[in-house]
Amino acid sequence: MIRINLVLMTYSWVIIAILLLFLFLIARFYERKAHQKSHYQLFLLPLLLFLLGTLRYDFLFTGNFVGDLLGDALFFAGGVATIILGYHLLNLMTGGRA
Repeated sequence: MIRINLVLMTYSWVIIAILLLFLFLIARFYERKAHQKSHYQLFLLPLLLFLLGTLRYDFLFTGNFVGDLLGDALFFAGGVATIILGYHLLNLMTGGRA
């Protein structure tokens, strides 16, 4: 049962990492086509934080998704970074009208 939980947890965070990769690609495309600095390289930071958090929980092999302070802190930092970068990209792409 722990193995199934581990596989499903890892799968869900890999999907989130793929979505963040799409945000990275959108920001890079916008910077190249609109010639405005979108700082698309920073989108790799939350991607890295989420993947590190996932690996932290994978190596614990507890089958739990909560309870590790470092893993939770990595997920929290990745979420905050995603919100900040996503809002910055939204304002940049809409010209501040959002």
